[in-house]
Amino acid sequence: MSGRKRVSLFTPLPPAATGTADYAAALIPELEKLVELQVFEKAPRGFDPAKYDAVIYQLGNNPFHAQIYETALMHPGIVVLHEPNLHDLIRGMTAGTGNGYLREVAYEIFGQEPEVGGQSGYLHAGQQPRNFSMLRRLLDSSRACIVHSLYAAGAVRMKGFRGRIELIPHGIRIGTAHGAERRGRLGLRDGQPLVGMFGYFRPDKRVAESLRSFRMLSRIHPEARMLIAGQAHPEVPVERLIAELNLDGKVFVLPHLPEEDLDSCIAACDIVLNLRWPSFGETSGITSRAFGLGKPVVMSDSGASREYPDEICVRLPCDRHLESVLSDTLDWLLSSPETSSAIGLAAQKWAVESCSWGEVARRYAEFAGTYAEPAAVRRSAVDMPAREVLNYLRRWTEPNTDQERYLEEHATRLCRTLQLTPSGTAEDRILELGCYLQITPALCHLLGYGEVRGAYLGDGGTDLKMVTARNGETLLCPIDLFDCERDTFPYASGSFATVLCCELLEHLRKDPMRMMSEIYRVLRDNGVLILTTPNVVSLRALNAVLRGKHPGFYNRYPDPHGHAASDPKHEREYTPVEICKLMEAGGFVVERLETGAYGADVTDTELARHVLVKQGLSLDLREECILAVARKGTIPREPRPSWLYDAATPLRAGSQGQEG
Repeated sequence: MSGRKRVSLFTPLPPAATGTADYAAALIPELEKLVELQVFEKAPRGFDPAKYDAVIYQLGNNPFHAQIYETALMHPGIVVLHEPNLHDLIRGMTAGTGNGYLREVAYEIFGQEPEVGGQSGYLHAGQQPRNFSMLRRLLDSSRACIVHSLYAAGAVRMKGFRGRIELIPHGIRIGTAHGAERRGRLGLRDGQPLVGMFGYFRPDKRVAESLRSFRMLSRIHPEARMLIAGQAHPEVPVERLIAELNLDGKVFVLPHLPEEDLDSCIAACDIVLNLRWPSFGETSGITSRAFGLGKPVVMSDSGASREYPDEICVRLPCDRHLESVLSDTLDWLLSSPETSSAIGLAAQKWAVESCSWGEVARRYAEFAGTYAEPAAVRRSAVDMPAREVLNYLRRWTEPNTDQERYLEEHATRLCRTLQLTPSGTAEDRILELGCYLQITPALCHLLGYGEVRGAYLGDGGTDLKMVTARNGETLLCPIDLFDCERDTFPYASGSFATVLCCELLEHLRKDPMRMMSEIYRVLRDNGVLILTTPNVVSLRALNAVLRGKHPGFYNRYPDPHGHAASDPKHEREYTPVEICKLMEAGGFVVERLETGAYGADVTDTELARHVLVKQGLSLDLREECILAVARKGTIPREPRPSWLYDAATPLRAGSQGQEG
């Protein structure tokens, strides 16, 4: 034996019509130079993972990954997520299995089967939206994860994954393909513009919008042509769209192409169009190929695409102006070939320096030998143990103050909130509702958000609050004053990447859905909401009821003749299932829900435990604090859910005053 690491790789291979097969075909020759590699498309009978130093699984949404997914559950190893979303794969695998899909939805949210947790009353038999990511079961059974972007790493961490995550860029081969022969086969003359779209055309690739933009472009550049090459999703009727837009003869349509034909088609194009909205954080193999061939790529300004250097691509906002802006962008690039060429050459240079397949294979081989070890560098709170997060927060509190006492009482909840909050970038904004400046410094200095704003109950205006850590570190935070149940939030729509709503919901007296609606509005598309609130069906609450006591934390009125309470009483507390229903009604896709402690738990709950066990009921989701993670979705919203609001009913005659 050579002493090299022994690695097994589970992956689709050509001619399978999936981008991961092409990815594997490029990776394998380079990886074989560095490790003892054995490649499987499916697990052989009697597969023994103990024979290998590392077992790696490539996962994607194509049905070719179904057996690989099942093997990854049986034999945990390193999973490679080309996009942090497996919803389509799981939906296909559970089709025709009775309640199989429902069980997967329950596990994704609650981390348990519906029969065990008794949560199936919340769940609906219908399909979840496609940005419901279905990662949790796989991640719970995996030892490490490879992703291609910080966006994807954040999505994995939000699922509660505590293993190693390695960011390895998508490999790019510097192409030598020439497009002249392909252009000749298409009947194009020299200089005739060609715009290309490639890959598997799901609804999120905006084929209809792209075709309408091309029709607008054709009025300015009547000689321009479009090439669409790849398999179409059943919901994307490419041929029909072309006919309806009277683009026959101007748009060429080809099926899924083998690798060499795909490269020649990309090389034949002047511009490659690769829109993706909504984004699931996928890293596009087509974009990588285009970069390697020195072609300018027009893409959506979303997800992992935001991490490319500005000079190597053109990003467009995903809004109602997309079609006209796209048409203008294509006109600009076709009318300025020197600019178009400069963008393509910059992309190719970046690919040479950053993403060669040899470098990607080296990173794989290195990670395969060290993935079981702790990460050497921790980037943010999502990668830090609670102890380190708490030590950081303690720097920002003065000893023997109410603030320090609150921190210690809520230490577990505050640390876990930060661990569940996705990291940000210098361009991202985060809003903390009910801001006490406890975790606020960490949002900037640990999680990396470029702008942090707080909000608190008030009659308008903004307070500027400065906090200073014991080591001299400072944070200046604007805190906007308004009533979240009554007022329109003083922010433009789509202003924030993330909103924190912690220990606020239970204090609302009249209209919690008003707050949920405004949170939805100010979050950008696919933005994240982190919500925490007391759990009214916790073991402590149940124990209190069984002993004849009031279950709520706030079960006494403030002294009407004394000072006002420093912390107002709770108006309504919620169950974990109700929090899911509340978020769904607000238009959010729940990604994770768990319960945890606030601080040191000293409450006796043995009676409640005994009763639940005797009745065959679950002890899960019974801790004091509910913590929920959700994304802004496109699901139908319900402004006044009947389980939360009384129906408006007219007063009966004679119901006021004395009865006659």
